[in-house]
Amino acid sequence: MKEKKISYIQVVCKIFVLVLRAAPLWIILDSTAMLLSSVCYAFSTVIKQWLFDTITNVTVGKENYYTLIIVTVVVVLFQIVNELLNAVCNFTWSPALKSVIGKLKQKIHLKVARLPGNCFEDVKTLECLEKANMGADRCYEVYNSLATIFLFYVPYFFVIGIYLWRLKPILTLALGFIFVPLMVNLLVRKKIFERQVDDTVPLQREKDYYETEIFSREKLKENRLYGSYYFFKDKFFETNRKFCTRKWKAIKKSAIIELIMRSLTLAGYLGVIILLVFSMMDGSISVGAFAAVFSSITTLISFMNDAIGNYLSTLFEIMGVLKKYLEFFELPEDEGMRGQINWEHELSVRNLSFSYPGSEKKVLDHVSFDIHGGETVALVGENGAGKSTLVRILSGILHPDEGEVWVDGENLFAISPEDRFRNTSAVFQKFMKYQMSVRENVMISSSEKNDGKMIESLDKGEFSMDDRFVDGYDTMLSREFDGIDLSGGQWQRLAVARGLYRDSRFMVLDEPTSAIDPIEEGIMYRKFQELINNKMGIIVTHRLGSTKMADRILVLKSGKLVENGTHGELMKKNGYYASLYQEQAQWYQNEVREG
Repeated sequence: MKEKKISYIQVVCKIFVLVLRAAPLWIILDSTAMLLSSVCYAFSTVIKQWLFDTITNVTVGKENYYTLIIVTVVVVLFQIVNELLNAVCNFTWSPALKSVIGKLKQKIHLKVARLPGNCFEDVKTLECLEKANMGADRCYEVYNSLATIFLFYVPYFFVIGIYLWRLKPILTLALGFIFVPLMVNLLVRKKIFERQVDDTVPLQREKDYYETEIFSREKLKENRLYGSYYFFKDKFFETNRKFCTRKWKAIKKSAIIELIMRSLTLAGYLGVIILLVFSMMDGSISVGAFAAVFSSITTLISFMNDAIGNYLSTLFEIMGVLKKYLEFFELPEDEGMRGQINWEHELSVRNLSFSYPGSEKKVLDHVSFDIHGGETVALVGENGAGKSTLVRILSGILHPDEGEVWVDGENLFAISPEDRFRNTSAVFQKFMKYQMSVRENVMISSSEKNDGKMIESLDKGEFSMDDRFVDGYDTMLSREFDGIDLSGGQWQRLAVARGLYRDSRFMVLDEPTSAIDPIEEGIMYRKFQELINNKMGIIVTHRLGSTKMADRILVLKSGKLVENGTHGELMKKNGYYASLYQEQAQWYQNEVREG
């Protein structure tokens, strides 16, 4: 996966636009309340000086108590308005956050649906997806940080800066001395944590995998039987130790630098206090101005520290995952022109080659063959011969590195995914066990909702129901959701029914009966032969006795097509297929004798 460089400014602008589009009303309300709150905070210092100067004047008899009461009421009202604005900001944060994360996650899901199947074989793409998910969770922080900095802190510092400059210019310059070490601290931490994110994401994925293995219900039996729980636990703790070590190294280095910079900030704070005291003593500022600035200086420095050390720091710390979020959407999509593929006349494969990302070994090496309309072909070969990879390419899931696949004169991969998959159905060896009802497990393969067709598909798939199915077809197939579990054979029959429920002209059966005994397998394959009558079909199987019902047999060896013909023709050749068949027949005969 080639990475596209994106500048920080581009990241910030794009993320801000995405967040604004995701929740425009909440963002506008929050931003408006934040700006008004900033103005209130800034002018509170001016109002405090007015209050303190009024108290001083009343004390020396220059003003009456009526003026003091009016000023006090104005200050109180001003504070009430400020608190209401803060309450609005606090209220809008949660719904805006949830809305933004939901919309951005939805964008990821839509993008994933448009990625070529090859992407999911590339570890770099998977890491990019992992970081994109992390970025979606934190995109709102970009808006929140930017809005807080530019709509709250910047107006506040601008108004206060003007106030201090008019009061005594040197006070503004002294506050600038506080700003510098905070900014240096931020830039250094940004570099440290950006490197730490890149270093720890692979470890995070590894750690999550081991944790899943420990707590997975499906792995419980083997974990208990072999004691592999302790194996995965040790793996988890070792990976977690590496993860924490790298993270702690970054935190420790950052903390040392922050301690030094905060010491300089403290020195600047003390300098401002000393300047205030001397300015009041020489009469250049009033007692009210001294009291107002002195009471606000802690808030001022706290805001400055928060703006740089928290919001701006957060902005830079998450920049790495935000860049990955945007880069994820730059990945090439599985595109093509609209068209119709009916799988009626001929499937033609020419010089097909394929290697998985990160590997130079060719899983398929210049494979060529034809399948005619209504023809059923069996695909056989030893483990690792490339059978499953080939059917995934013919199904349109994986794109070949070299060669072409033509269906009825149309290039399969020049057609859009939607049209490419429309008339294709498959039952894969690693089928899904959806934690849903029987009905949903079948109907998920098609947008059509037809109970009669569902029942027919279950019958054709030899799926039987007993008294455990208390809710009939709505029985939940998951113990986690207070339902029932199925045997491996039952799950496989359900997967077959799911494949049959989908209307198709091209059917792939990739080891669909591996969890069913040989006798039942023979019965089911005969049903398959009836079901795929007048359709193109490919059956992948290790049990070569089932290949007799196929019109033709394709034999793969180490990624190459070595033989092509009917069962009788290949047996007469006495080649690779014949040796596989005889070896398997001998194995069955030995089993019968021993039985």
